[in-house]
Amino acid sequence: MAQPNPVKVLEVCRVAPPPLSPDSTAPKSLPLTFFDMLLLKFPPTQRLYFYETSHPTTTFLEVVVPKLKHSLSLTLQHYIPLAGNVTWTPDYSKLIIEYVEGDTVSLTIAESEVDFYCLSGDNFREAKNFNPFLPCLVGSETRLPVLALQVTLFPNVGFSIGYAVPPRRPTQNFWLGEDEPGNKSLTLWDMKAPLDSMLGTFLLSQDHIENIKTWVRFQWEQKQLEKPSFYLSSFAITTAYTWFCLIKARQIRAEKVYLGINVDCRGRLKPPVPPTYFGNCITSVIVDVDSDELIGEDGVATAAKAIGEAIERLKDGVLEVKRDLIAKYKAIPPGRLFTIAGSPHFDFYKTNFGWGRPRKVETTSIDKTGAFSLSDSRDGSSWVEIGIVLSKYESEAFAFVFASGLHKTFTHV
Repeated sequence: MAQPNPVKVLEVCRVAPPPLSPDSTAPKSLPLTFFDMLLLKFPPTQRLYFYETSHPTTTFLEVVVPKLKHSLSLTLQHYIPLAGNVTWTPDYSKLIIEYVEGDTVSLTIAESEVDFYCLSGDNFREAKNFNPFLPCLVGSETRLPVLALQVTLFPNVGFSIGYAVPPRRPTQNFWLGEDEPGNKSLTLWDMKAPLDSMLGTFLLSQDHIENIKTWVRFQWEQKQLEKPSFYLSSFAITTAYTWFCLIKARQIRAEKVYLGINVDCRGRLKPPVPPTYFGNCITSVIVDVDSDELIGEDGVATAAKAIGEAIERLKDGVLEVKRDLIAKYKAIPPGRLFTIAGSPHFDFYKTNFGWGRPRKVETTSIDKTGAFSLSDSRDGSSWVEIGIVLSKYESEAFAFVFASGLHKTFTHV
């Protein structure tokens, strides 16, 4: 029997930027680059921000919502393409983001009696429970919105802001139209998360990172490896440790496993792209390790070395790395690829609408992509929050491996 919807939709509206002046030089269209094209039909990136407030429904609807609509409209005038759509040029030769006077952003206003603190917690929760709080990108075969938003009030407790945007990260089988040569449809693939998917959050403090670094260096010395030429970054340690825990939790044995790492190309191109560039300038590198090596005693050290060396090779040119990227992704067997969503450097927890730092930021779309997410931490003391989606059995195994591994590094350094 169908379960009742835990969210009551109060309003669905369209928010437009203020009318452009006749002499405005704001760009109304942007061509998509090859960085964008490969990911376009994959399910959108969806994220939820939770804020604690004590607003009753009446105050929220009469005071807060009008301010949110107004501020959204004012913001859109500085980022006009966000109110537009991805579409084809008239001759169907190129994809562009195009804003046409009258284009708007869909904003849903809703209310829910769901337990706010449970939903915005860290423990593993059913991934499907987040779906009613997320907006959808409703497009057609020829047009795809760039942005959709949903604001949901939890009366007298808090509210959430959810957004959906076209995807920005690779995974398996994502190449635009490759399965249907000549296909020009912009309809997104309808990928469903497994019914038993559980989403949870894990924290790594800077102390954790430094202890794992010390443990990794110790393992390298034990194997009498040459001193690595690359810098052992906090990112390499975080991704290596998470990857290690995931392989152990999922019990992948005697197989090669792969990690796709997103790379910001702006400062790595020659000449570098200005930091003010508004668009996608992200590629990826692929790291591979034998799963039996990865879950061994020195598995984290093995993963960290592979990740560090892959990032170091980017010095030879990020576009050189990209040349055979499609072929590499296509050759990866199903279930062996792990990818990363977000970054601790995106500062999600600094998104302040006047209510202070969010109580929680959740990258919910990883339930469909199979990625794990990285973000800064809400209290500012931990280096990173890690979002994980696994089955119930695997989630329990991951929590055990993650905690016991941290205990091990503390007792051996």
